[in-house]
Amino acid sequence: METKHSLMKNLLFYTDGYRLHFVVGFLMILLELALSFVTPLILSVTIDSVLGDLPLNAPWYFSWLIALLGGIQNIRHHYILMPLLMVLLAILSGLISFLRPYAIWSAVCEITKNLRDRYYSHVQRLPYAFHASAKTGDLIQRATSDVDTVSRFLYNNILEIIRTTFLLIVGFIIMSAMSLPITLACFGVIPLILLVSMRFVKRIDVEWENVEKMDSRSYTVIQENLTGVRVVRAFGRQRFERDKFHHANEANRGAKLGFYRQLTRLWLSLDLLSGLQLSLVTILGVVLTVRGSISIGQFTALASYAAIFLSPIQDLGRHLSAISQARIAVSRIEEIMEIPEEDPVAMGQRPNLKGDIVFDHVCFSYGDAPVLQNLSMTIPGGSTVAILGGTGSGKTTLISLLQRLYDPQNGTISIGGVDIAQMQKHHLRDRIGMVMQEPFLYSRSIRDNIGIKSPEKNQEAIERAAKIASVHKDILEFQEGYDTILGERGVTLSGGQKQRVAIARAIMEDCDILIFDDALSAVDTRTDHAIREALKQRRDGITTIIISHRISTLREADCIFVLSGGQIAECGTHEELLRSGGIYKTVYDIQSGSNA
Repeated sequence: METKHSLMKNLLFYTDGYRLHFVVGFLMILLELALSFVTPLILSVTIDSVLGDLPLNAPWYFSWLIALLGGIQNIRHHYILMPLLMVLLAILSGLISFLRPYAIWSAVCEITKNLRDRYYSHVQRLPYAFHASAKTGDLIQRATSDVDTVSRFLYNNILEIIRTTFLLIVGFIIMSAMSLPITLACFGVIPLILLVSMRFVKRIDVEWENVEKMDSRSYTVIQENLTGVRVVRAFGRQRFERDKFHHANEANRGAKLGFYRQLTRLWLSLDLLSGLQLSLVTILGVVLTVRGSISIGQFTALASYAAIFLSPIQDLGRHLSAISQARIAVSRIEEIMEIPEEDPVAMGQRPNLKGDIVFDHVCFSYGDAPVLQNLSMTIPGGSTVAILGGTGSGKTTLISLLQRLYDPQNGTISIGGVDIAQMQKHHLRDRIGMVMQEPFLYSRSIRDNIGIKSPEKNQEAIERAAKIASVHKDILEFQEGYDTILGERGVTLSGGQKQRVAIARAIMEDCDILIFDDALSAVDTRTDHAIREALKQRRDGITTIIISHRISTLREADCIFVLSGGQIAECGTHEELLRSGGIYKTVYDIQSGSNA
């Protein structure tokens, strides 16, 4: 992955509306820095001019404090003032250090929440084609791990980088006024530290990208396993799944070891260079003090400054590593955010969908694999039609095109004379009720699942829908009845019960078109017949489309379409198709023979 996104540009965008918090944090850092620079000067003056007899040699920005305390003579008579002043400054510095995180953390929490909301909202509006090919685990990881990386950078690093920069600039100025040779010895190591850090950061970039990929793979394995736990148990694939996760986890461990190995080498190099810096300052300071070029107090102050700079100089490389990680995380987040959202056709039409559904020379393919080829068909409004076809014949694609999950490459689809390309997508999908072969149920009560799109509907309406779906009696057998809480994805129900609850949910919707995409396959033929009879009595002008491989489910439809090779091979009623002796008749004979 190329980390082409500008880190600072995106961080400025993320922090919009919360920059005042960072300004306050920055001002508190400046105050904290000012206090840290004063302490070594107090120590220097105390050694040279309070305990010693050297004349006061303090910079202008410190002399006013000596004057405030009554001058150097007064301090010599009340030498306890200097230690007390150091204690007071230490207390103030500690208080600022304690309060500063609160100013930043509250903003970072809000930024993190907003970033996750923005990311999640965007993912919800991405085209169905994206979700059909994306890995769920990878999307989850970007919303969790990558956002957390950005959050940690904002909280731990961004102000520290500014603090270190100001610390070194101001420190260089102050130390230069005291001793230029020692200052150069202290700061001369910094270019070397930066060169070493940049060399390691390139390696760390590669290792961190690998960590992100391995994390994503682990998330995906876990998500797939937990989602498909029923299949895993049914086929006794627990050991296989454990081995698969073990390999993914092992690869993840190896990636993180590689990352931390590079990080450890960087830190060791920085520690060695920092130790070299401190040694140079100490040796040169001793030599200059012995020669009389600087006083003992000045040497003490310079050594104190060198100690103060030790940690920030070491952290330069660590900050570069954090920048690298944040840049990769931002790039992964923005990679998703840059994918164009599905066009909702916000200004489109909002007609009722009770008219005829017309597919006019529709062509569609997935990549280079054609699925529908010049398909034309008309579904009369308010009728019940059935679609039969072999695997890969385009049945589900037909429905996906009707819902505009995909758009045809050629041809048009219209409802009531209105091209669906001119309709609002939300309106179109809201008016189409859908029951899929693998229904998705939420971890809520049965009542909430059935009435999820119509929470205002009363218990009577929910029970009426459940009776039409032939699941009312099953629900009453549960101890909590309609208040029974379902497991994740409805795992506590049987396959047939899940299908029927999903059918009841679709019936509850106020829709113009009702689609059963092989949704009756998990129920027995008697229940299948009962559901279809109940739907027939409740037709209310609703266009019903039934996709199934079961002839008994299709036979009573007003019209049956047979798909083959991406085209309509046959159409007619059950009796007409039996007389034609085509594909439908062959399937009928096979199923009749198997039932004999």
